[in-house]
Order: sequence, then structure tokens, then C-alpha cells
Amino acid sequence: MKNPTSFHACVADDAISKVSRLFNATLDDIFAELFQNARRAGATQISVSQIDYPDLGPVICLIDNGPGLSDPRDLFTLGQSAWENDVQSIEDAAGMGFFSLAGRRVRIIAQKHGTCRSWMIDAEPESFGGEVPITCSEGPPNHDGTTILIAIKPNESFVPAANHAARYLPIDVMIDGVIASRKDFLADAEYIEEWNGIRIGIYESSTVGFRNSEIINFHGVTLHARLPSLSQEFHRTYYARLDVTHCASLKLVLPARKEIVENAFMDDLRNHISLLFYQLIKEAGAHSLSYDNFRRAAALGIDLLPAAMMLREFKPSHADRDQTSLGAVKTITADDVIYDSEGGAIEEQNLAYALSAQRVETRLYDPKPAFTGYEWYEQLTRLSVKEYRVIGDTDTFCVAPGKRLTMTERPDQLEIQCILADATYSEAWTLATDWLIFGEDDWGLDDVDIAVTKSSKATSADLVDFLEHALFCPSDDAEAGSYDQQERWFRDEAEDLAINMLETSLDAEINAITRVIDRELYWLRRQDQIITVEIGKGRIDVSGLNPQPVAATE
Repeated sequence: MKNPTSFHACVADDAISKVSRLFNATLDDIFAELFQNARRAGATQISVSQIDYPDLGPVICLIDNGPGLSDPRDLFTLGQSAWENDVQSIEDAAGMGFFSLAGRRVRIIAQKHGTCRSWMIDAEPESFGGEVPITCSEGPPNHDGTTILIAIKPNESFVPAANHAARYLPIDVMIDGVIASRKDFLADAEYIEEWNGIRIGIYESSTVGFRNSEIINFHGVTLHARLPSLSQEFHRTYYARLDVTHCASLKLVLPARKEIVENAFMDDLRNHISLLFYQLIKEAGAHSLSYDNFRRAAALGIDLLPAAMMLREFKPSHADRDQTSLGAVKTITADDVIYDSEGGAIEEQNLAYALSAQRVETRLYDPKPAFTGYEWYEQLTRLSVKEYRVIGDTDTFCVAPGKRLTMTERPDQLEIQCILADATYSEAWTLATDWLIFGEDDWGLDDVDIAVTKSSKATSADLVDFLEHALFCPSDDAEAGSYDQQERWFRDEAEDLAINMLETSLDAEINAITRVIDRELYWLRRQDQIITVEIGKGRIDVSGLNPQPVAATE
């Protein structure tokens, strides 16, 4: 076996030629990086404007009042950072920000650090990739700070990008002679805590305008990060934002520095944010955390009371789910009941009508599986639908939810057989009702069976509304017609069916003809006209449509 060899990692000779891909070369990137460079150098003010420079033409002129440069080569040495040790350790500056200018012609006039002299540095677009040399000559005397002249592209507007980069920068930026508006990154926070060099802001909701890139403010640059949030069933939801002030442990992914490095510190940070959420919830009093979050709070050392006894009132779902509304949130008691079933719109509409028709005292609520584990929730009584019972003159039929039953005549009675049960007991509960739908969800009128008792006082309009809630689900097929058209077609068919059931087939036919005339033809008549339409023997005769008399001329 040969002796092992060793070697060191290195950077390929042509790596510098790829620097144009480190950044997008947009003004957003350029201002973000150059503002950061000026701040790190100790500048307290930056100005940005557009000027016509004698030998460069239209340029963006960026001036800062920092101390200038010690060595111009530091700007063009990929990966080299010339910042003071404390800046380097706290911000992990990578020495790549100036390469955001790659692809543009640039001139820098920089004070020689600690002197009254200056450098004038010229770089062509190809200079950043090492293809064209950078020239450095003596600049004007008594030049303070650093001036960067950047060739502008056609139709390029620098003002929005400069204002965006200046929003959360901790130093003043003057744009076209006007000081850019700045604000505290956590200005709208409900609660702020300093933690390991980071200001943590807690928000009650996401309405503060969170953008994907604006979760963390890193000295003026906004970043996206995966931070915890904490939602409750009926109470406020909590979110977090971070304003980094002096934290050496929070690192950015190089070279673009637009993402957070995932490390143990970030795990600790996320746990601390969650701890703050639970502390605020404890101070607020009542809560509606899931049982899992309740247990996590306990694991973090926050002892909370159980979630408040609150649930939503049961409201039946619609076949058209966009029309389903949520019930009101109510405080409940141990005597209240949960609707605990996987039934869809048909079962829920059947049950809701039966409950409303009988005006039963039992208050029914929607289940909340996230509360499973709380003692009060586990002890509540559950209601489930077992079967439907159809009672006629001689026969009684029992039908499971979702199954069909062909009806030859209207029954004497209809019942919904329910089961009421909790952890310790179970009992049957019977609800009488005027009508029922038998069949599977997501099917139309032709695929279900409908029963209405002989004694029902329901009108056809009542039944049509009920059928629409339980069965109408519009198609999004382009050839199916608009929502309004589909709804009208369904209601017309349901109306014919309801009249046929509640009255006679003749009444249904007369109503269908009347509906067409009323909708399509009635508007043609004048108030003093009586129009007669005769249909038969393959022809239609219309009489009474006399021409309107012409007004006499003077």
C-alpha cells in the first residue's frame, strides 16, 4: 500500500472571472452593499444623486463622509476584508460587497486614510473579472471621504432603490438633496426584548406587512428567515421580527449574504422566541392554544391554565364550499354537545334542518381536534348520525347516511337516529324532520333521493333553498357556463322537482311554462295588452301583439 499524500484546498485561477454571478448587478444589490461598506467604515452620512460627469457621462454619484481607504487593492481583492476586528467578528464581513458593481464602469475618488491626499481609481466592467487592469492615480487634494461614480444604464431610476436600501440603515442617507425617510424596523411591535445582541419584536398579527425578505434587519439589509409563529384557535396569533444590533453568533450565507446560516444559535433563538410567545399568552390570561402547544409551553417552563372552554357553533357545510360560513365562537359549558361526524353537506344540512325545525335546547358545536387532550374537551358529549328512518303506512326503512332509497310515495314520518356519547355512556336520540336527502355528497339532483313527509308544511321555495345548500356545487369547466347560469339551471330543475313532489306533475309543468314566459317573454307586452300563446300540432300561434299606435302629428 502506498504512503498517503496530503494537499490543501485552493481557489482556481479562473474563479475571479465568475464574480459577476455573485450578485444580480441591480441597484437594489448595489446600494445595499455600498451603504453597508460606508457604515462599516465609520461614515455617518451618505448622499446619492445623478450627475453628468465630464468624461463618464450620466452617473450615480455616491458620497460618504467616512475616513477613506488605506489600500485601494482591498476593494478589488475577492474575499478580503479590511474592517476593524470588532466589525469583522460581529458582522462576518466577507470582502465581496464591492463586487456588486461587477459589469459596470466605476470611478472611485477616495481620501488616503489619515492624509489630505486621495486616490482616483478607474475600473471597466471587465476589470472585476480580472480581464482588464484597474488604474489608480493621484486624486484631487483635500478630498474628504469616498466618492463612487457608477455608470447608469438606460431607463434606470436610482431613487426607489436608494430609498429602499436606506429605510432601516442606522445612518442618514440624502437622496437628491432630501434626507431619506427612516424608521425603526420594530416600530409596530407589540413587545420588544433585547437578547444576545438582537432586538426581538413580537407582533399580534401579520397585518404589519411582512414581506418574505423582511423578517430580519441586519444593519439595514432585510433578510428572509424561518422564524416561529404561534397560532391559537380563537385568540391572537403571534409573529416575530428581528433587528440585529450587535450579534456575532448570527451568521449570513456567503457570498450574497441574503440568508441566515442554520446553526445551534438559530435553534436557541427560535426556542427563545417561542418562550416569549408563551410568556405573553400567560400574561394575557385566557387562551385557545392547541393541546400540543400547551404541553410545549410546559416543557419550556411556562405553566398555563387549560384553554378556555370555547367552540364554534355548528353550522352545516354547503355543497359549494365557498358558501359555507363559520359559526360564532361561544363560551360553552360541560352540558353542551359536539357534532362529531365525518358527514358532508347532505348529512349536515339534514341534521341542521331537523334541529332548527324542532327548536331543541341542545346546543351543538363544531369539533376542534386540536383541543384533544384537555380534560374539559375530552369529557364533552359527542353527537353522531347513525341512520335515517323512513316510516310509511305499512313499512319502515332504515337507511345509512350516504345511501340511497327509492321512494314511491311520501312517507308519514322521517327521523334521524343519532348517538349521544361521552367517555362513560352512550344513548340514542331521535330527531323528527319534514324532509331528508339520501345519497352521496358531490352528486346532483338526479343521483340522490328526496323524501318529504305527507304532513310537511314546507313550500317549494323552502325545499329549493335546502336542495341548493346540500347539492349545488358549480363546475369550473369553461364549457359549463358561468356561476350564475349554473345556479339558475340548478334552481329551475330543483323547483320543478319540488313542485312535483309537494303538488302534482301538472303543477310542475305549468310552473315550468310560466317561468319561461315570465323570464323571457313577459317584458314584451304593454300594460294594456293581453297576449295569447297557443301551442299545438307542430306550431305556435301568438295573438294580442297589436302594433303600438303611432302618435298623430300636428
